[in-house]
Amino acid sequence: MCGRPPDASVAALCSECIERLSPAEQACCQRCAAPVGPHLHVQGDCLHCRGETFSFRRVLSLGVYDAELRRAVLMGKELHGSPVITALADVFLDRHLADLWTEPFEAIVPVPHHWRRRLWHLHAASETFAERLAGRLRRPYAPHILRKPRSTARQSSVPPSVRRQQQRGAFEVPEVIRLDGARLLLVDDVLTTGATANAVARALRAAGAADVLVAVLARGLGRRGQTTV
Repeated sequence: MCGRPPDASVAALCSECIERLSPAEQACCQRCAAPVGPHLHVQGDCLHCRGETFSFRRVLSLGVYDAELRRAVLMGKELHGSPVITALADVFLDRHLADLWTEPFEAIVPVPHHWRRRLWHLHAASETFAERLAGRLRRPYAPHILRKPRSTARQSSVPPSVRRQQQRGAFEVPEVIRLDGARLLLVDDVLTTGATANAVARALRAAGAADVLVAVLARGLGRRGQTTV
Protein backbone atom coordinates (compact mmCIF):
# COMPACT_ATOMS: atom_id res chain seq x y z
CA MET A 1 0.00 0.00 0.00
CA CYS A 2 2.81 2.41 0.87
CA GLY A 3 5.31 1.30 -1.76
CA ARG A 4 7.86 -0.08 0.72
CA PRO A 5 9.12 -3.69 0.40
CA PRO A 6 6.66 -6.16 1.95
CA ASP A 7 7.33 -7.95 5.21
CA ALA A 8 8.48 -11.53 4.68
CA SER A 9 5.75 -13.01 6.87
CA VAL A 10 2.75 -11.27 5.34
CA ALA A 11 2.18 -10.94 1.59
CA ALA A 12 2.13 -7.50 -0.06
CA LEU A 13 2.43 -5.41 3.12
CA CYS A 14 5.40 -3.94 4.97
CA SER A 15 5.64 -4.03 8.77
CA GLU A 16 4.58 -0.38 9.10
CA CYS A 17 1.43 -0.98 7.04
CA ILE A 18 0.64 -4.04 9.16
CA GLU A 19 0.93 -2.01 12.36
CA ARG A 20 -1.28 0.79 11.04
CA LEU A 21 -3.93 -1.64 9.81
CA SER A 22 -4.01 -3.75 12.96
CA PRO A 23 -2.59 -2.02 16.06
CA ALA A 24 -1.29 -4.49 18.61
CA GLU A 25 -2.87 -5.06 22.03
CA GLN A 26 -6.27 -3.58 21.21
CA ALA A 27 -8.82 -4.95 23.69
CA CYS A 28 -12.07 -5.96 21.99
CA CYS A 29 -15.44 -7.35 23.01
CA GLN A 30 -15.28 -11.10 22.46
CA ARG A 31 -18.88 -11.11 21.28
CA CYS A 32 -19.01 -8.31 18.66
CA ALA A 33 -15.31 -7.31 18.25
CA ALA A 34 -15.92 -3.65 19.12
CA PRO A 35 -12.99 -2.00 20.96
CA VAL A 36 -13.39 -1.56 24.70
CA GLY A 37 -11.55 0.54 27.25
CA PRO A 38 -8.55 -0.83 29.17
CA HIS A 39 -10.51 -1.30 32.41
CA LEU A 40 -13.67 -2.87 30.97
CA HIS A 41 -14.32 -6.59 30.64
CA VAL A 42 -14.25 -8.16 27.16
CA GLN A 43 -16.40 -11.18 27.96
CA GLY A 44 -20.10 -11.24 27.09
CA ASP A 45 -21.50 -7.98 25.78
CA CYS A 46 -20.29 -4.38 25.58
CA LEU A 47 -21.77 -0.95 24.96
CA HIS A 48 -22.09 -1.72 21.25
CA CYS A 49 -23.87 -5.09 21.47
CA ARG A 50 -25.61 -4.92 24.85
CA GLY A 51 -29.24 -5.96 24.48
CA GLU A 52 -28.69 -7.39 21.00
CA THR A 53 -29.69 -10.96 20.18
CA PHE A 54 -27.44 -12.54 17.57
CA SER A 55 -27.64 -15.90 15.80
CA PHE A 56 -23.84 -15.98 15.64
CA ARG A 57 -21.65 -16.63 18.68
CA ARG A 58 -18.60 -14.46 18.16
CA VAL A 59 -16.93 -11.95 15.81
CA LEU A 60 -13.23 -11.74 14.95
CA SER A 61 -11.96 -8.55 13.29
CA LEU A 62 -8.72 -6.80 12.34
CA GLY A 63 -9.81 -3.51 13.88
CA VAL A 64 -12.09 -0.50 13.63
CA TYR A 65 -13.34 0.55 10.19
CA ASP A 66 -11.49 3.85 10.19
CA ALA A 67 -8.37 5.57 8.88
CA GLU A 68 -5.91 3.23 7.13
CA LEU A 69 -8.00 0.09 7.56
CA ARG A 70 -11.04 1.76 6.02
CA ARG A 71 -8.91 2.99 3.12
CA ALA A 72 -7.52 -0.50 2.56
CA VAL A 73 -10.94 -2.17 2.63
CA LEU A 74 -12.32 0.36 0.14
CA MET A 75 -9.32 -0.24 -2.13
CA GLY A 76 -10.00 -3.95 -1.87
CA LYS A 77 -13.58 -3.52 -3.07
CA GLU A 78 -12.48 -1.96 -6.35
CA LEU A 79 -12.46 -3.99 -9.56
CA HIS A 80 -8.79 -4.97 -9.29
CA GLY A 81 -8.70 -4.94 -5.50
CA SER A 82 -8.46 -8.66 -4.81
CA PRO A 83 -4.69 -8.53 -4.01
CA VAL A 84 -5.43 -5.98 -1.28
CA ILE A 85 -8.13 -8.22 0.24
CA THR A 86 -5.76 -11.18 0.06
CA ALA A 87 -3.09 -9.17 1.89
CA LEU A 88 -5.60 -8.09 4.53
CA ALA A 89 -6.64 -11.72 4.95
CA ASP A 90 -3.01 -12.59 5.66
CA VAL A 91 -2.81 -9.86 8.31
CA PHE A 92 -6.08 -11.16 9.79
CA LEU A 93 -4.62 -14.66 10.00
CA ASP A 94 -1.42 -13.32 11.55
CA ARG A 95 -3.57 -11.78 14.30
CA HIS A 96 -6.18 -14.52 14.79
CA LEU A 97 -4.52 -17.78 13.76
CA ALA A 98 -4.48 -19.16 17.30
CA ASP A 99 -8.17 -18.36 17.77
CA LEU A 100 -9.13 -19.98 14.49
CA TRP A 101 -7.14 -23.16 15.11
CA THR A 102 -9.04 -23.71 18.37
CA GLU A 103 -12.46 -23.19 16.74
CA PRO A 104 -13.93 -26.47 15.41
CA PHE A 105 -15.64 -25.03 12.31
CA GLU A 106 -16.01 -27.35 9.34
CA ALA A 107 -16.41 -24.94 6.41
CA ILE A 108 -15.89 -21.30 5.46
CA VAL A 109 -18.87 -19.45 3.96
CA PRO A 110 -18.76 -15.96 2.39
CA VAL A 111 -21.74 -13.61 2.73
CA PRO A 112 -23.40 -13.79 -0.71
CA HIS A 113 -24.53 -10.92 -2.92
CA HIS A 114 -27.68 -10.59 -5.01
CA TRP A 115 -27.11 -11.48 -8.67
CA ARG A 116 -27.82 -7.91 -9.83
CA ARG A 117 -25.01 -6.58 -7.67
CA ARG A 118 -22.69 -9.21 -9.10
CA LEU A 119 -23.32 -7.82 -12.58
CA TRP A 120 -21.88 -4.47 -11.49
CA HIS A 121 -19.28 -5.76 -9.04
CA LEU A 122 -17.49 -8.75 -10.53
CA HIS A 123 -15.10 -8.88 -7.58
CA ALA A 124 -16.66 -9.75 -4.20
CA ALA A 125 -14.42 -8.90 -1.23
CA SER A 126 -16.17 -11.41 1.04
CA GLU A 127 -15.42 -14.24 -1.39
CA THR A 128 -11.77 -13.28 -1.85
CA PHE A 129 -11.34 -13.05 1.93
CA ALA A 130 -13.09 -16.39 2.50
CA GLU A 131 -11.10 -18.18 -0.21
CA ARG A 132 -7.82 -16.99 1.29
CA LEU A 133 -8.83 -18.15 4.77
CA ALA A 134 -9.95 -21.52 3.43
CA GLY A 135 -6.73 -22.04 1.53
CA ARG A 136 -4.42 -21.18 4.39
CA LEU A 137 -6.46 -22.93 7.09
CA ARG A 138 -7.08 -25.94 4.85
CA ARG A 139 -10.81 -25.90 5.48
CA PRO A 140 -13.54 -26.34 2.82
CA TYR A 141 -14.64 -23.18 0.99
CA ALA A 142 -18.44 -23.41 0.68
CA PRO A 143 -20.04 -20.48 -1.19
CA HIS A 144 -22.73 -22.78 -2.61
CA ILE A 145 -24.60 -23.27 0.66
CA LEU A 146 -25.92 -19.69 0.76
CA ARG A 147 -27.71 -17.40 -1.66
CA LYS A 148 -29.37 -14.00 -1.59
CA PRO A 149 -32.58 -14.14 -3.66
CA ARG A 150 -33.83 -10.71 -2.60
CA SER A 151 -31.99 -7.46 -3.29
CA THR A 152 -31.58 -4.96 -0.44
CA ALA A 153 -30.47 -1.33 -0.28
CA ARG A 154 -26.85 -0.56 0.51
CA GLN A 155 -26.44 -0.86 4.27
CA SER A 156 -24.52 2.40 4.61
CA SER A 157 -27.50 4.32 3.20
CA VAL A 158 -30.12 3.29 5.78
CA PRO A 159 -30.44 3.62 9.60
CA PRO A 160 -29.79 0.58 11.86
CA SER A 161 -33.47 -0.20 12.47
CA VAL A 162 -34.13 -0.34 8.73
CA ARG A 163 -31.03 -2.46 8.16
CA ARG A 164 -32.37 -5.15 10.48
CA GLN A 165 -35.81 -5.09 8.90
CA GLN A 166 -34.67 -5.25 5.28
CA GLN A 167 -32.20 -8.07 5.90
CA ARG A 168 -34.80 -10.40 7.42
CA GLY A 169 -35.41 -13.21 4.97
CA ALA A 170 -32.96 -11.81 2.41
CA PHE A 171 -30.69 -14.87 2.64
CA GLU A 172 -31.47 -18.57 2.34
CA VAL A 173 -29.92 -22.00 2.20
CA PRO A 174 -31.14 -24.12 -0.75
CA GLU A 175 -33.61 -26.79 0.35
CA VAL A 176 -31.39 -29.59 -0.94
CA ILE A 177 -28.65 -28.60 1.51
CA ARG A 178 -28.79 -29.72 5.13
CA LEU A 179 -26.35 -28.41 7.68
CA ASP A 180 -27.25 -30.70 10.56
CA GLY A 181 -24.87 -29.92 13.40
CA ALA A 182 -22.42 -28.01 11.18
CA ARG A 183 -20.07 -25.43 12.69
CA LEU A 184 -19.37 -22.67 10.20
CA LEU A 185 -17.11 -19.64 9.77
CA LEU A 186 -19.09 -16.83 8.12
CA VAL A 187 -16.93 -14.25 6.31
CA ASP A 188 -17.64 -10.64 5.28
CA ASP A 189 -15.62 -7.46 4.79
CA VAL A 190 -17.21 -5.12 7.37
CA LEU A 191 -19.62 -5.55 10.30
CA THR A 192 -21.37 -2.50 11.77
CA THR A 193 -24.79 -3.20 13.30
CA GLY A 194 -24.49 -6.93 12.71
CA ALA A 195 -27.77 -6.97 10.76
CA THR A 196 -26.35 -8.72 7.71
CA ALA A 197 -24.27 -11.25 9.63
CA ASN A 198 -27.21 -11.97 11.92
CA ALA A 199 -29.61 -12.52 9.01
CA VAL A 200 -27.16 -14.89 7.33
CA ALA A 201 -26.42 -16.73 10.57
CA ARG A 202 -30.15 -17.09 11.19
CA ALA A 203 -30.58 -18.72 7.78
CA LEU A 204 -27.68 -21.07 8.46
CA ARG A 205 -29.06 -22.02 11.87
CA ALA A 206 -32.52 -22.59 10.37
CA ALA A 207 -30.93 -25.07 7.96
CA GLY A 208 -29.43 -26.98 10.88
CA ALA A 209 -26.08 -25.33 11.63
CA ALA A 210 -25.11 -25.72 15.27
CA ASP A 211 -22.71 -22.78 15.54
CA VAL A 212 -21.70 -19.73 13.49
CA LEU A 213 -18.51 -17.74 14.03
CA VAL A 214 -18.03 -14.49 12.08
CA ALA A 215 -14.77 -13.17 10.58
CA VAL A 216 -14.62 -9.62 9.20
CA LEU A 217 -11.80 -7.37 8.08
CA ALA A 218 -13.16 -4.36 9.95
CA ARG A 219 -15.63 -3.50 12.70
CA GLY A 220 -17.69 -0.41 11.91
CA LEU A 221 -19.02 1.44 14.94
CA GLY A 222 -21.52 3.85 13.39
CA ARG A 223 -22.75 6.65 15.63
CA ARG A 224 -22.11 4.64 18.77
CA GLY A 225 -18.45 4.82 17.93
CA GLN A 226 -18.48 8.45 19.07
CA THR A 227 -19.03 7.31 22.65
CA THR A 228 -15.96 6.74 24.80
CA VAL A 229 -15.91 3.22 26.31
